[in-house]
Order: sequence, then C-alpha cells, then structure tokens
Amino acid sequence: MAFKDDRTTLDKIGSKTLDEYERRAGISAQTLLDAVRRDRVRLPPCESCHIASSLTCNDPTIVALGDLRLHEETRAYKMLQILAEFRDGPPESRFSMRHAYTAAGVHRSTMIGWRKDHKLFDSLMEAIQEEMVDTLRAEAYRRAVVGVDEPLVHQGLKTGDTVKKFSDGLLQFTLMGYDAKFRARDVHMNVSGTLDSNINIEGLRDRLAQRLEQRAKGESQ
Repeated sequence: MAFKDDRTTLDKIGSKTLDEYERRAGISAQTLLDAVRRDRVRLPPCESCHIASSLTCNDPTIVALGDLRLHEETRAYKMLQILAEFRDGPPESRFSMRHAYTAAGVHRSTMIGWRKDHKLFDSLMEAIQEEMVDTLRAEAYRRAVVGVDEPLVHQGLKTGDTVKKFSDGLLQFTLMGYDAKFRARDVHMNVSGTLDSNINIEGLRDRLAQRLEQRAKGESQ
C-alpha cells in the first residue's frame, strides 16, 4: 500500500496512544516493525534493493531512511491498530474484522495483502479469530446449559421475578462441536430448526457438561 497524508513514524505517535494500542493488541509496535523489516526478503532483486530509502529494499539489515522508514513504520502502526480493534474493540464491534481495518483507515484488500506478506501479522489475526470462536462457544454454552434469566412480565409490566430460559438449538450445535458421535446420529433438526420432540433435553445438557469437564481434566494433566 502506498501511504500518503497519513504516513507517520512511531516516534511521532504519543507514548500513551502506543501503550494503549499495544495493551489491547497484546503485542508491541516495535515487534511488528521488526517483522516488517525481516519480511523485506520477500521482495525480488532489483537495482534499488540496497538503497535505504527505497520501497524495493530487500535487505533486512539496512536501516530504513526517508520513504522506506515512513512506509514501514506506518504499516507497523496500522497493523497494531487493526489487531487492537479486532481483539478489543467496542462491545458492539469486538471481533469485527470490518470494524478493525476501517478504524485503522486501511482497505480490506490491503489488510489481506499484509496477511499474505507478513506471517507474524497473519498468525496474530488467526489467534484472535480463535479467541473469537472460544468466546462464542462459551456464550453458546451459557445460553444452552447454564441458561439465561429473563424477566417475567405480566400485563406488559415486569414483575421483578425471572425465569430461566434455555436454547435447545444452541444446545444441539454446542454438543455437536464436542462429540462427533452426537453429530452423526444422536439428534435431528426439524425443518423449523427446533430439536425433535423425542430428545431428552436435560440429558443432553448433562452430557455436554460431562464432556466439557472431561476435556478440562485432560488439558490440566
């Protein structure tokens, strides 16, 4: 990507701003910058590949100057912003890749190119996506097995009492993720998306809880 007016160097960014982004991203801007510099080797040989200010420089040992420094440090900073917003954005936008690259002022195609060119950045994005899946699994488990307290309403007014609600559909999909046998034969969905009426829902919840407990014990050993 050819940066224009928003090009910057890390020393021009306030330390508090950098610290906050680094905390949210779980990595330092310097680490990202070091990776960007190492990845110069992906560029093919050319007449200007050993010039310190050239965007075609492919020698990681050369100290960047001029346009190359602006380009690499801006890229590292934008990567940091993307990671921070993807991992720890606003509640309504957390784990939203669109929010992450938009907040950083980067086009989607540019971010995809960076993931292809820079293995460290790509692996960090993958790790956040795995964190997202874990979060979704935990929420599905909560709604399917633990249940959600919903207020009781009488004649349009809340009574102050609550009732425990469970999601049978989420129960099925959550258990499917932990038990291949269950995926294959134990349950079927109606066209409406609800579980068959002959399924023992409470038994499935107990089974899922036991499966997760066994997995937790195995990981701790």
